[in-house]
Amino acid sequence: MPADVQVRRNQPCPCGSGRRYKECHGRLASQEGGDDALHATLSRALAAHRQGRIDEAEAAYRAVLERHAGHPVATHYLGLAAWQRGDVAEAERRMLSALEADASIPDFHNNLGLLLRDTGRAAQAVERFRSALETDPRYLEARNNLGLALEAAGRFDEAAAAYREAIAMQPAFAAARHNLARVLLALGRYAEGWREYRWRLLAQGLAASAPLDADAPLPGPLAGRRFALRSEQGLGDVLFFLRFAPELARRGATLAFRGDARLHAMLDRTGLFALGMGGADDACDAEPIAIGDLPWLLEASEPGRFPRPLPLMPLPQRVSRWRERLAAAGPHPWMSLTWRSGIPSVGPSRTQVKEVEPSALGRALGAVRATWLGIQRHPREGEHERISSALGSPVHDSSFANDDLEDMLALLSLVDGYVCVSNTNTHLAASLGRPLHVLVANPAEWRWELGDASPWFPGARLYRQATDGDWGSALARLAAELAA
Repeated sequence: MPADVQVRRNQPCPCGSGRRYKECHGRLASQEGGDDALHATLSRALAAHRQGRIDEAEAAYRAVLERHAGHPVATHYLGLAAWQRGDVAEAERRMLSALEADASIPDFHNNLGLLLRDTGRAAQAVERFRSALETDPRYLEARNNLGLALEAAGRFDEAAAAYREAIAMQPAFAAARHNLARVLLALGRYAEGWREYRWRLLAQGLAASAPLDADAPLPGPLAGRRFALRSEQGLGDVLFFLRFAPELARRGATLAFRGDARLHAMLDRTGLFALGMGGADDACDAEPIAIGDLPWLLEASEPGRFPRPLPLMPLPQRVSRWRERLAAAGPHPWMSLTWRSGIPSVGPSRTQVKEVEPSALGRALGAVRATWLGIQRHPREGEHERISSALGSPVHDSSFANDDLEDMLALLSLVDGYVCVSNTNTHLAASLGRPLHVLVANPAEWRWELGDASPWFPGARLYRQATDGDWGSALARLAAELAA
């Protein structure tokens, strides 16, 4: 909606709540004596904010505050804008001030809950989302957010219950069904988890319609069937789900791969893809399969029978070159390190960043004698120096290997161990059978489940971040096991 168009009282509120403007943010303006100018300014501010024009929105919110000091909506959304700029303290101050002025607007509680959850205060976030639901029991997004906060607090059964409540109110609520799937898989409830996981495509905007109840898993024999496995997730996820490709071939299917070209050569060497490679959008006369549907299609519900990671073979010439480099760096054991993955962002549209502070990781590993290789993708300035200083041993910057997955595959085939947060290289190392020491960020991705081991990565050692964000216990156990 253009910023110069006033929102009419019976139109949907620009904040995205799904309620009519007069029942949401317009309610305050009407209570203030029918100030049409204030109502119009606030309407423009919300529309600009919704469209990402933060400067324009902030100016309009401040104009509202000049006419109406302490206006709750303007105060709250100035706080949201501050968060989007990265000023969490100012955001929290304004959001709390808006709630003191008017605690009856559920969005105020919901947005503060998002901020608390994403700054590591899951228990407080849970209470805020419950407050949002007290003011509006049918606020589906707040119920979904409650589930996410309960996950972050380590309360998975309660999180599943929150998602189920949202689904009961709106069976086609794709985000809640996707989140329920993740929780069920983390809890080891695979059969139901994989059924719900099919909703991820609609939840992520990758499908136009919901999965059909009439759909069924694949039959046992697949002779004569031709399938094109299509990527719909990141590289690490694609590598994870490709473990199911050999079972399709074993049942008689002929396969194509449609996805990231960086994987083509190494996948071609597996001999599994007789129908060839291509981009995700390339046409193919084979039946398309979204790669994340493979566990459901193959009924992967028994942990003892889960397929191991797809074996990948590095190029001998690359291995030889890396062996020379590593020998020049120092003696065995050769240990690789990664301390961060994910894309940092600010504001409520946040993706999880899995990160251990490099100096803390270095201090924890100080007693471990090894030749250390830093394979962190896009290391920040000074990080290798900091971790080397804390470790008391040089960390050789090998981050350039991330520029070519064939190089990374060759390097990882030679290391004696990999200490990492979960990332694409974790899946490459798993495909090579290399020893993995995985620092699992909270809340954990479903594939790492909830215990000290994951059935998807036999032999991998897991070290879990506490629900309050502390890595102390995890790093202490990692250090003790590697130094032993």
